[in-house]
Amino acid sequence: MPTSPTGLGTGTESQAEAALAGHPGVARASVTREPGTGRLVAHVVPRDPVAEAGDDRARVDEWQLIYEWVYGELPEAGGLGENFVGWHSTYTGLPIELAQMREWRDATVERIRALRPRRVLEIGVGTGLLMAKLARECEEYVATDFSATVIETLTGQVAADPALAHVRLHNREATDFSGLPPDRFDTVVINSVVQYFPDIGYLADVLRQAAALVVPGGAVFVGDVRNLRLLRAFRTAVLSDEIAAAPETARELVENSVLEEKELLVDPDFFPALAATLPGIAAADVRLKRARHHNELSRHRYDAVLRKEPAETVEPAHTLAWNPAALETLLSDTRPPSARITGVPNGRVARELAALAKLDTGTAPAAVTAPDPEDLHEIGRRRGYQAAVTWSAEGAGLVDVVYTREPVTVPASAATPGLPFTAYANAPSRAAKTSTFVAELRAYLAARLPAEALPHAFVTVEDLPEGTGHADR
Repeated sequence: MPTSPTGLGTGTESQAEAALAGHPGVARASVTREPGTGRLVAHVVPRDPVAEAGDDRARVDEWQLIYEWVYGELPEAGGLGENFVGWHSTYTGLPIELAQMREWRDATVERIRALRPRRVLEIGVGTGLLMAKLARECEEYVATDFSATVIETLTGQVAADPALAHVRLHNREATDFSGLPPDRFDTVVINSVVQYFPDIGYLADVLRQAAALVVPGGAVFVGDVRNLRLLRAFRTAVLSDEIAAAPETARELVENSVLEEKELLVDPDFFPALAATLPGIAAADVRLKRARHHNELSRHRYDAVLRKEPAETVEPAHTLAWNPAALETLLSDTRPPSARITGVPNGRVARELAALAKLDTGTAPAAVTAPDPEDLHEIGRRRGYQAAVTWSAEGAGLVDVVYTREPVTVPASAATPGLPFTAYANAPSRAAKTSTFVAELRAYLAARLPAEALPHAFVTVEDLPEGTGHADR
């Protein structure tokens, strides 16, 4: 009998496959050994769809319970506008430094101020980080949140400040727009809550309803959206210590963590795709976060603005592939009214993408000079231009920059026509169910197999090649 690198016979794989096929939730299963380590990896086709009806409601309820607990622990830490409770780094598990959180908050406030808000609806107000800065400048400010604890705390803080007498607070879910008049608000703010939505359909529903409330010339600001294109690079960075300790299982480790991602991540192309379906929406403007600090917020999140007609938009008069010297000549000498610079390496994520490339190919890529996106803003400022930095269609590690003389809406590039919205996001409900399913399989096999026959990793797949593995009986 052939033997594996560990000396165990190939019958161990068949033994594990047969046991998996006996589980009532498994349609097919294949167990193989990892080259070099001999560790068992199980690829499993679930009998039923992993995500089922009702899972969306369960995910919303789960996040609601989590945040009732988080906000209940330190409801007034720092006071109104300074309570950053719950903001922890995924890289370290530690709270993100206060200076970095304030930079993130202030940059978001400035981006919203640029929309000239007067009558605002904020969905998912949280501890009031944005409201505390914006509401005093507005005629009307309506804020909602699904956490009763948050609304109770904010109600007391708002009542104590006469300058916030025009603020109204409501405890409701993001999809509940009941009682809110159409064509009332010039700005709807949905910041740093999209990741807690159960799926892309839920997000699309919220944005459709929000857009219907916005007056002509107004905007829906969707902030702090996690970028689906960078998920594998992000998980590779987060798991760097585990990868270093066991490089032979690194790829499975990363792929499993991607499959088990429980927050919603959205491809930037979703927003122009959605905008094309919404009546009265002139454009979707998608931009990287403004930040000098490099953290998961500045590297992996972005803002999108849906602009209601009429809106002043720009199609750049000049296009240039990234070349620092040519850019200097263009902006200093040629000085077009507007220009798009394509394929600029993104210095914020260059190291993480290099680690991912090494994981995928086994070879570290050649180093490239990658500017910090903030430097791209500075290049324009020194020459009298505004910069809009957005994700590039040329690669996950690249950005495009549009330089204009005046601040205007820069429409995101049109998305591939005909794609369903589900193509632009992961499926958190499926991830949560997958995690539970894998835990069940581990327990099921542990009761039936010797330790040497237990798979080290489980990967759920939609199908397996014919003749592969064991099928259920």
